[in-house]
Amino acid sequence: MLYTGKSVEYRGEKYQKDLKITWLLALLCFGGVTPLGYAGDVKDGKDHPLISRFEGSQLDGFQEISFGQGVFYLPDSTVPTKELQRDNPLTVEGKVTRLFYLVQKGKTPLEVHRNFEMALKSAGVTIKTSVNGKGAWWEPGQHWRANFTEMKFQGSWAADVSPFWRDGFYIYGVLNRGGDLWHVSVLTAQNFHEGEQQEAAVAVQIIEPVAMQAGQVTVNADTIKQGLNAEGKIALYGLFFDTGKADIKLESKPQLDEMAKLLQGSPALKVYIVGHTDNQGALEGNIALSRARAQTVVDVLVKTYKVDAKRLAAAGVASYAPVAGSASEDGRAKNRRVELVLQ
Repeated sequence: MLYTGKSVEYRGEKYQKDLKITWLLALLCFGGVTPLGYAGDVKDGKDHPLISRFEGSQLDGFQEISFGQGVFYLPDSTVPTKELQRDNPLTVEGKVTRLFYLVQKGKTPLEVHRNFEMALKSAGVTIKTSVNGKGAWWEPGQHWRANFTEMKFQGSWAADVSPFWRDGFYIYGVLNRGGDLWHVSVLTAQNFHEGEQQEAAVAVQIIEPVAMQAGQVTVNADTIKQGLNAEGKIALYGLFFDTGKADIKLESKPQLDEMAKLLQGSPALKVYIVGHTDNQGALEGNIALSRARAQTVVDVLVKTYKVDAKRLAAAGVASYAPVAGSASEDGRAKNRRVELVLQ
């Protein structure tokens, strides 16, 4: 959805629609949008494809984390004025993008805030928090200060002090895309260095759903044994396969080593190797795939590690035994696993 410079009326006041917003829906439908180019942006910084800048702004700070954590604030219903629950924020995990913009002169924090608010609502974002005026001017950048110290800035001042002065406006909302929630917040306030001129600065935080890369920690032989003794089974995420294939990847060797170590050290131990998939694709195909992957693990343990084949049996159950919800990619990633189960 692209807003251009048309005057509109909102809550009885007129504002310029000069905020340009590109949402994921448009990105999916039209094959992507190239962000506008601006001189003076921080090196290596870029607008997020979900939402672009208020027209004429300079990207002065940027941070992108493949898997991290961020906080969002909900309104405090215990006070008569609109304020934020500063001591009880909502914590969200996923891919984190933080952007800090300096807005062109002549644009007030209120005008910028209203543009963002209208654009978010028009794009289908469910607004959870919208705090403005007196209730939000509480040192608007104080809860962002830790984030600023981690961001890459064009200048050095923002890393040491809050870049906001007063007239704070905060909006937070979620966008539901096929069961996955995208979280976005926009904090707009007077630029600390602009004194009484009222120029605006904007901090945007976006956390998008992304599955954390699993299998980065190998479950050792002792832990596998403890899991089998305690629950009769243990899930292993250090065994890797390409999508739709049963060939085991080289990155699986550390986990295979630990499985073999346990089996070689416990000659009486017999286990099932059980493959699990997520719920994507045809069930019949996933049953065959999950069993083929389990059989691959059995074959490697027998041929490479010389484990007696009579002590192992392969099975595949596709998505019949999930350990997490399948609506999100993070849940589906947890369901894709291989388990050792006591016979």
